[in-house]
Amino acid sequence: MKARRVWSAPVAVAALLGILAIGTAVARDARVVALQVSPATLQLGLDQGGRVTAHVDIQLSEVATSTVKMNGVPATSCFADTLGQLVAKFPETAIENTVSPGTALMTLEGATKAGVPFVGQCTVRVTVNKGK
Repeated sequence: MKARRVWSAPVAVAALLGILAIGTAVARDARVVALQVSPATLQLGLDQGGRVTAHVDIQLSEVATSTVKMNGVPATSCFADTLGQLVAKFPETAIENTVSPGTALMTLEGATKAGVPFVGQCTVRVTVNKGK
């Protein structure tokens, strides 16, 4: 029995076309997963803890953790939340180098241990910290 997928309109269109909004090719059979990024607002020039966290609705036990990337940046750690779902950490500075002020489309990609690609996207705000 196949797992039920929840599709958001932009991700569904991107998956059907086989192309993400940032131009990264995605396999047509990619599994679409929900993605939530924390912090929801990236403040360029301000240390927000040194890491950006991705919460993904796929079981960690299914994931080949070495394949997990967000905006092309490899995850520095992957672990399960209380539901067993993937939580991935990324270096804050490396992620900030992939975005510009305004809004940014965050794209998380990876593969399962069975080799099935998965992808999730969400939008975050990006501001510039002008100091005190």
